[in-house]
Amino acid sequence: MLKHNDRCTGSDYMEGTLSYLALQGWYDIDSAKGFNLLSATDKRRSIPRAHLLRLQTMQNEPIIRPVSQQVYHLRETHVRKVCRSINLTSLRDASEDFGIPNFGQLFRVQIEEDCGHEVSGLVLGYDQNLLLDSILIKLKNGLLYYHQPFHNPTSIECLGLDCKVEYTNANQGIMPEAHNIWVQYTQSEENDLDNTFQGQIPCFPVLYFTWTPVNQILQFQERLPAGKAISTFSKRCKITQQWVLRPQAQEYAVVIPTKYKDLHGWADCVYGFIRVVKQTNKIHIVSVGAIVGPVHLVWENPALGGMDSVWLLNNHVDLDTYWTVY
Repeated sequence: MLKHNDRCTGSDYMEGTLSYLALQGWYDIDSAKGFNLLSATDKRRSIPRAHLLRLQTMQNEPIIRPVSQQVYHLRETHVRKVCRSINLTSLRDASEDFGIPNFGQLFRVQIEEDCGHEVSGLVLGYDQNLLLDSILIKLKNGLLYYHQPFHNPTSIECLGLDCKVEYTNANQGIMPEAHNIWVQYTQSEENDLDNTFQGQIPCFPVLYFTWTPVNQILQFQERLPAGKAISTFSKRCKITQQWVLRPQAQEYAVVIPTKYKDLHGWADCVYGFIRVVKQTNKIHIVSVGAIVGPVHLVWENPALGGMDSVWLLNNHVDLDTYWTVY
């Protein structure tokens, strides 16, 4: 891994140096093409068809000058893909299929946090059994996470974060292995930030899903707590041929958090890693926007397999290199 990391770092430094020299005037057409330093107009001029047309019409080759690459902005994490086995399901079915016994209660708590107690009661009602059957969600099995690579921070890359969805016996062998994730937490009565890594907690994803609020929720926007808002989008009505607002689909993740194994999160004197414990009894729902990237967790005792609940937080490896090699 160290050799791979050194090779990648050397290549990125060389690419950065050549790109800088090209922008300063030291370049040829091949290097400008190779590093994607051409404008849209120059790209059209440099294709083989344009070159052949200039030869036929006896035109001179145009002067092509490198330009700076377009700066891309980081996007928030969002869901991708629909689960292979099912597209739309109720909270009750999802609770049974994925082993989340209090899914309905967790969902209500999250909606109350997003919209307030009054609006959530008006939209969802107060009958828990009716809620489990009436609320339909779309299951997802992955996220798209945008980040700046360690080796080349001037670019933006997209990384897929999968969650192991075991819906039927038929798909257990083909579903991807789950990626452990960092989740950003805010200070509250239930969250103790002394047990986090600068406000972030390593978590195990159980399920990704989206829920689209009913149109009725737009009537209660004035009753939302301060600082809360409902995301909307414009849609053209086929009957009236007018543009109307509709609520945007909300993206959520069911996660299992962790906590420090040792006092104050001190690193183990032998391994040099911080040990965390999986808190299966504190499973809850978070917004997908609170997921800030992958984290590498390793079983403390791999021989025990799934029986071991203690994990080592691997902070000695560059994640970019890890995902590339493995």
